[in-house]
This record gives sequence, structure tokens and C-alpha cells, in this order.
Amino acid sequence: MIRFVTALIIITTNLIFAGEIALTFDDLPCNQDESAAKQMEINQKILQALAKFKAPAIGFVNEGKLYKDDEEIAKSAILKLWVDHKQPLGNHTYSHQFLSGTDAKDFQNDVIKGAAVSKKLMSDAGLKHQYFRHPYLDTGTTPEIRKDFETFLKQEGYIVAPVTVDTDDWKFNQQLLENPHNKDKIIAKYLEHTRAKFDFYKGASFKIFGRNIKHIWLLHTNLINAYAMDDLLKLAKELGYEFITLDYALEDKAYAEPDNYYAPFGVSWLYRWDFTRGKVVDWSKDPEPDNNPFIGTKSLTFTDKSRNCSIPVELYVSGESKGKAETGIVKLPVGDY
Repeated sequence: MIRFVTALIIITTNLIFAGEIALTFDDLPCNQDESAAKQMEINQKILQALAKFKAPAIGFVNEGKLYKDDEEIAKSAILKLWVDHKQPLGNHTYSHQFLSGTDAKDFQNDVIKGAAVSKKLMSDAGLKHQYFRHPYLDTGTTPEIRKDFETFLKQEGYIVAPVTVDTDDWKFNQQLLENPHNKDKIIAKYLEHTRAKFDFYKGASFKIFGRNIKHIWLLHTNLINAYAMDDLLKLAKELGYEFITLDYALEDKAYAEPDNYYAPFGVSWLYRWDFTRGKVVDWSKDPEPDNNPFIGTKSLTFTDKSRNCSIPVELYVSGESKGKAETGIVKLPVGDY
């Protein structure tokens, strides 16, 4: 009897703390400029890992990439590979522009143009092409821009695919491309960072909603994910997550929450909801990668009046930190950057 009660407690605890997460991949056919053959290899490795873990996913396509280097047929075959694996495709626009910085009609045309190949492949397989992912997660800098575009999406039959978990894979991928000899070290750091991000977003979800919502994970089709996908999925499993479809994730009532965040800097929907509610999460604790390759520099000169001399200073700041500072997510220690 004691053993039965203990087992029941363990099972109940696991159910309470279990997580669910949908996998989404942006920038198909590939996030980086490679030959069609190399892009196919990257996608094959990612899809093989997804199949091994029986993990549903969706790939968001920039169809403009299909026509680069006259490899349209070979790159279109990558999209068909996803559909053949029963992994659906979504629309990420033709040319991956900012919504807020593009003429409204031009952006809408870019969405329509970005579905030609994907929609046919999905239709031929009896699948519905219905999801849209904003490039840069830019959903509009004003209520008017957002409302007008969402009206257009509804007319075109699209549902917005939000993001709650972003593990910065593209930053680690850049590190890998610049330092291929450090592959193992970079992948280890990527996995460590992913664990930290999962922990942070879980904590944020509990602070905002009192529970761990059904999450949506932003990833990209790139080299580091081709190498690390097995380990990433294993890590998510170790953290108690089950893999679910995007359709099922969006059934969580959290995704019906109002979003009053209007800025071009793309952020997790958790931040958007927290911002709208009045902020209960300390977003300065959101982990950033070590050795961020996307660092800008600026030279400043300070005057030391007591010694009557000038002091030159080099300020280093990532585009991520600058974007967060400009939208009020964090405060940089130096005001003039």
C-alpha cells in the first residue's frame, strides 16, 4: 500500500510539472547560404532527428531563397522532403522583410508570393497550408499596422504562429560558421544555453499564468541544429517536455491573451503578455549567449575634469541588447550607445 501511494505521488507530480512544446523552424529551405546539396543535408539530419523522437514540427518558408543560384528544383525538393515526412509548411514571406518598415501593400504581396510552391506541395499531400510566422517577429509598431495586416491574414486564411521559447540558435550557428574547429565546444555551450532558456521561460510562464503553458519553440534550419538536433530533443525530454503540434499548442487559452507590445524588435509572446499585464517578470534575467558574434562597437570619450584629461572608451553592445534597451526591456549601463 505504501509503495502504491508513493508511486501515485510520483506519477501525479510528473503530470503536474510535465511540459508540452511545439517545434517550429524558420527560414526554410535553409537559414544560411549554402549549395542546394548542403541545404538538403542539413534538412535531412533535422528531419531524421524529428522522426527518431516522433516529434511533429512545422517549417516556415522564405520562398525567395528557392531561386538563388539557379537551384530552384533542388531547393524545392527540400520543401517536398518536409511534406513527405508529414511535417507541414508555413508562410514566412517571400523575402523576409520587416512588416513595420515595408509598404503595407508590398508586404501583403510578399506574403502571397511566398506561398506559391509551399501551398501546392501541401495541397498535393492533402494538407492545409494555414500558418504564418512574422519575419523578425515584427508584428507591427502601431495598432493600425497590426490590425490591417491581421485583417489581410484572415482574408488569406492564415493563422499567426507565435513564439514563446527562443533559444538563440542563429547566434550559435554564426559562432560555428566562424569557428568550425570549436564545433564541440560551441554545441556544448548551445545546449547549456538552451537549458537555461527553458528554465527562464518556464519560470516566466508560472509568474504570468501560474502554470507552464503549452510552448512554441523557435528554431531555424541551420548547421548547428543539424548537428545538435538529437541532443536538443533529448534535452527537452529530460526537462519533462512532450512534443506537440502547433495546432494543439494554440488551443492553450494563453494565446488568446491581449498583446499591446508595439515595437519592431521581436520578442517572445511571454514578454508581450507580461508587458500588457504590467510586468511581473524580471526580463533582465533572460539569458544571452556568451561570445555573442553579433556585437557592435562605438568609441566614446569621457572627460575627467579632476585630472583635466580625456579618457577614450570602446563600448561593446550586441544588437540584441540594444534592441532590448530601445524597447525598455532592459537598461544598459551607459545611456548614450
